[in-house]
Amino acid sequence: MEPTLPPSPAVARTAPARPVQIYLDSAASAPVDPAVAAKMADVQGRFGANPSSVHKAGLRAAREVELARMRLAARLNCPPEALTFTGCATEANNLALKGVLWASPPDRRHLIVSAIEHPSVLGVARWLEQTGQARLTVLPVNADGRVTPEVLARALAPDTVLVSVMHANNEVGTIQPLAALGQLCRDHGVLLHTDACQSFLKVPIDLAALPVDLLSINAHKVHGPKGVGALYIRPGVTLTPMLHGGGHENGLRAGTLNVPGIAGFGEAVERFTAQELDRIAQLRAHLLGRLGRDLPQHRRNSPDADALCNIVNVDIPGHTGKTLFQALDRRGIRVSSSSACHSTKLTPSPVLLAMGLDAPTADRALRISLGRFNTVDEVDALMDALVDIVAHAAPVAP
Repeated sequence: MEPTLPPSPAVARTAPARPVQIYLDSAASAPVDPAVAAKMADVQGRFGANPSSVHKAGLRAAREVELARMRLAARLNCPPEALTFTGCATEANNLALKGVLWASPPDRRHLIVSAIEHPSVLGVARWLEQTGQARLTVLPVNADGRVTPEVLARALAPDTVLVSVMHANNEVGTIQPLAALGQLCRDHGVLLHTDACQSFLKVPIDLAALPVDLLSINAHKVHGPKGVGALYIRPGVTLTPMLHGGGHENGLRAGTLNVPGIAGFGEAVERFTAQELDRIAQLRAHLLGRLGRDLPQHRRNSPDADALCNIVNVDIPGHTGKTLFQALDRRGIRVSSSSACHSTKLTPSPVLLAMGLDAPTADRALRISLGRFNTVDEVDALMDALVDIVAHAAPVAP
C-alpha cells in the first residue's frame, strides 16, 4: 500500500488521499530554504534599486551584494574581491575555461579536463577544441571515478594552460585529490580550475591553502535560489570576459546584478552549518544500512571512502534506474536515475561509463541525494517503497 498523508479535514469526504511528497534529489537542485526565500523577498521589497547606482537606495542594494560576497568568502577562506558573481555555475565554468584560454598566448592552448566533468565544463572544452581554439586532453578516471596524480602528470605538456577537474562528482559523490592535483599543476606552471558546486559547504574548502586558481560554485545546490553562481579567481590570474558592456564585477561580468538572488545565496551559506552536515551524514549512513539489510543484492556505484555525505548511487540487478525512478515518482518520491543534465536522454550515464561500467550496468543506476530538510522517516519511506517495487516488478533481462 502506498504511503499517504492524511487528507485535510475540510475535504476528507470528497478528496482522495494524496501520495506523500518526498524530495531526495538535492544533487540536482536543493529546495529553497524558507528563510532564504524570506530574505530574498525582503531585499526585493526594500532594496529594489540598481546596486551600481550611487543614490542611497543603490548603495543599500550594493551593501547587500557585498554582505553576501563576504559570507561566501568566509566559507572559502578567500578575499571577498576574489569572487565574481555570475548568473549560474554554467556561466562560471564557461568564464573560467574560455576566459583563461582567450587571455593566453598562442603557444599555450592545451586544455585538460576529466572524463566525468559536468557538461558545462566538458561541453565547453570540446567546443573549444572543435572550433580550433584549443588542443584538448580528456583524462580517464579509475573505478571510483577519481583522477590520479599519475594520470595527470602524464598528460601535462609545455603548452598546457589549464586543467579542470571537478571537486566532487554530482552523480556518484567521488571527491578528487585536489591538493595533489593542484600542487602538480603549480609545479608545472599550469592553472587549475575546479567545479565545486556539489562539494561547496559539504567538504571544507580553504582557498588560502588549497592550490586552486579558479573555483565555481552556485546557490541552488545549498538550498539557495536558482540563477546565481560565483567564480573564485585567484588574485593575479587574468581572464578575458565573455560579456562586455559594463564595468560590473571589476569588468569581468557585465550586467546588472541579481541583488535578491545574491542576497539569498549569502543567506543560504549562513544557514548551512556543520551541525546540518553531520545530520545529513547520519541520514546517509541510515540509508546505506537499510540498503544492505533490505536489498542485499544492490551494488553501490559511489565509493566507500572520500565521497560526499549526501549522495548514494546504486544499482539493483534486474531493474533499470529509469524504471525504479518512474515507479518511485508515481508514489511521490523524487530521486533520479542520473545527473539532471542527462536524465532526459536514453543513453547510460557518461560518468558511469567512464568509471568502467558496461552500458547495461550503468543503465541500472539510481541516484539518491539528501538535503538539509530530509528526515529519517523519509529515508525509511523511500526504502519501504523501493523494497515493495523490487519485489513486485518484473525484472528486466540483463
